[in-house]
Amino acid sequence: MHKIKLNGKTYEIDEKSDEPMMQQLVKQGAEIVAACGGAGICQTCAFKTKKGKFTEKTETEKMMDLPDGQRLSCQCRPESDGEIEMIY
Repeated sequence: MHKIKLNGKTYEIDEKSDEPMMQQLVKQGAEIVAACGGAGICQTCAFKTKKGKFTEKTETEKMMDLPDGQRLSCQCRPESDGEIEMIY
């Protein structure tokens, strides 16, 4: 389990879960917009990494050519404790 800080609140994310970080955060009460329902095509669940390490970018994220330090919460999992900031 890794701790992810978002908007001043700390959430526990199971990096071994089949669920992406976004789904785990939402289950714990985080408000995250995902217009595509987590399919990785809308970028509304994008976040900026402030601290921590996350899994490598998925092929979906690579096709979107996201800026350095920006990820989709529906496509990744943490590899360490961290802090993120939602973009939308």
